[in-house]
Amino acid sequence: MGAYPVVWMPGLGESPHDAERVAAALGPAFHVIGEPPGVGAVALVGHSFGSVPALQFAADHPGEVDTVVLTSGFYPPARDGRSLASTIADYGRHRMLYARDLASRGRAPRPTTGAARRLASLARLGLHPRAFHELADRVRCPVLVVHGAADHVVPVAFAHAAAARHPAWTYREVADGGHYLHRDGAAAWAEIVRIALTACPG
Repeated sequence: MGAYPVVWMPGLGESPHDAERVAAALGPAFHVIGEPPGVGAVALVGHSFGSVPALQFAADHPGEVDTVVLTSGFYPPARDGRSLASTIADYGRHRMLYARDLASRGRAPRPTTGAARRLASLARLGLHPRAFHELADRVRCPVLVVHGAADHVVPVAFAHAAAARHPAWTYREVADGGHYLHRDGAAAWAEIVRIALTACPG
């Protein structure tokens, strides 16, 4: 039996080497590819922005996807049981930490035209959470959410709320993990993901 196919669906502006990092972390039992092969079932691993097309593909092609892994994925803003003031303050802190991280690496957020369009599509889902949840409800295969407790791009509270809204999902949190778990905490991340992928019928 050959290696199980895993489709890596990256976030905006990610390095082309990220797929290689994912393949190395998961090991030889899994064949990491850039798009569904068109025959046979696969697992989808969507990172950040890539989590939305992963859900979309799984919803539209239920017979072709065994499982979906949302790693540091996009979720609509949510209070997660907090007051409005606390929610706004926490999100502001996350934005400040994100900007500080970019500055420390000599970078500034300058999205391309294509990236700006994709960000706009996320904004629409953020402003209309029902659309996101209706999409998620259409996914019939198992869904694993992996999120870092210290993610400064997508607050972990948003992931908590989404997982609570979809109780059939499996939620796993990486203590002190940031937004790029597959890079910065690859061993712990891969251990969680391999368990889900090993359960796939393929």
